[in-house]
Amino acid sequence: MENEIINRMGFMMEQALATMTGTLADAFKAKGIDLPHSQYIVLRLLYQSETPLTQIKIADILKKDAAAIKRTVDILERKGLVIREPQNGRTNKVVCTEKAIAIKDTVTETANDTLHRLLGRFSETELKGFLNILCSISASENLMQPDSD
Repeated sequence: MENEIINRMGFMMEQALATMTGTLADAFKAKGIDLPHSQYIVLRLLYQSETPLTQIKIADILKKDAAAIKRTVDILERKGLVIREPQNGRTNKVVCTEKAIAIKDTVTETANDTLHRLLGRFSETELKGFLNILCSISASENLMQPDSD
């Protein structure tokens, strides 16, 4: 029975993530904001950061491929939501533009409202338990390296 649960867990996590990201994208569209999840998470990170971040730092924090983050930042830059500011010869800081700051409250409120709609039926205890599980999975990334015997 345990193997059946474990085997379904990855699939169900993927399904839940797809539902959450799709619902969030639809909520943004309803507000006139074209912001798929991949762009939203970068923008949210920039909103929450007290200092500008480099693309590499964004990739590290989000555990995403640096090339994927570069493509996302390229799109956000074309949309006028971020700019790159040279930090030194090899790296750039990614900074929110006035346009991004102008939609910050709408983006944040829409995301919060959407997540509350999706997760509001669960008790605080259930949510904390699930968050603990997700944190444990995330922290065990280094444990998954193959043994070198």
